[in-house]
Amino acid sequence: MTVAQDGSADAQRAIAIAAGQPMFATGLAEHAGWTASAYGSQDRYGLWRVDFFAADGAALGWAQVRLSDERVFAWDSSFGIADESYEAIQEALLGFLRYDSEFLAFAGDVDDNDWTWVGYDDSRDTWTVYVERGPESLVVTLRSANEWARSLEDLRVVEIEVPALVSVDEWRSMRGSAAAALAFTDARVAAAVRGLDGWVSEAEQIGESVWLVRFRWEGQTLAEAEVDLALASVALR
Repeated sequence: MTVAQDGSADAQRAIAIAAGQPMFATGLAEHAGWTASAYGSQDRYGLWRVDFFAADGAALGWAQVRLSDERVFAWDSSFGIADESYEAIQEALLGFLRYDSEFLAFAGDVDDNDWTWVGYDDSRDTWTVYVERGPESLVVTLRSANEWARSLEDLRVVEIEVPALVSVDEWRSMRGSAAAALAFTDARVAAAVRGLDGWVSEAEQIGESVWLVRFRWEGQTLAEAEVDLALASVALR
């Protein structure tokens, strides 16, 4: 269902042009009772603005349309996945990954998980599968060859991301903090800083899993330890 803001034939035409575009057509078909409104900008570009809404009034997207050549110059949509479609879409995406050679070679059985979640990114025309595996969780991005149709056919894996692989600076900070925490478990380190307000720790990576941790207070080094995170060992210098 469509409702034009000014009720004009041009407004109805702008809505029809936008609604017929692949990036809107499939999503609107999944939202019974959707509505739309439109107005003409009356500027040098001759554009019409079209807004789409779900039956409950939630925004579904917008488009900027030129009637003279029935072209959409800009748009955005946020259909997501309808509740009634979620289970079938999830099974289709997981079913693809169960047999995709690239995914299998990298990640193994997709059913080896604590739970999964799927979504659709309207701005990129991609499907997302989140595979919960604790620190080895994955975010898999897939795209169909049938562009902007929200299709589950002719899929391919675009990328596989491991979210736990943070930036280098963040990784160093996390590992340094872990090394300092492990060093502090040594009673001699704890004793060296006991009762001193404002002491700090500094960690420097000196090997693949080995960190040199210094505990300092007012410019003095109170304790120094080599920490091997792989072995969970602490050796005071």
